[in-house]
Amino acid sequence: MFFRSFITSGFIAVIYTALISILSNGELPVWSNEMYVVLGIFWTMGFLSVLGFIYGRKIKKKFRGELGTIKWFDPTKGYGFLIRDKGGDLFVHLRAVQPQDKRKLKEDTRVRYTVENTEKGPQAENIRII
Repeated sequence: MFFRSFITSGFIAVIYTALISILSNGELPVWSNEMYVVLGIFWTMGFLSVLGFIYGRKIKKKFRGELGTIKWFDPTKGYGFLIRDKGGDLFVHLRAVQPQDKRKLKEDTRVRYTVENTEKGPQAENIRII
């Protein structure tokens, strides 16, 4: 994905640089030093914007989360369920709970979490007590 972003932004930068050369009526030759600077700026801007578009959702999803309340949780079995503030229940596995919160997780505890779609359906991940 990283390589594809690099190539795509390069193509976009070359197209923009060619357009600037055409629109400047030949005042800026395509292979002049100024055009290399323009090409570099467009390439960098395109590369960062493509990376931001691709990875921004993942980063945003990781820092943001939903809120909910633990419905029930059995630490001996290692799983339970929580009630989402948006409505509905989500499965909770012990491995998804932050290590410092594993012993504190009880019924009616408020938590922040992210939702991951697994093979068995949606599941709560990165669970933290708030």
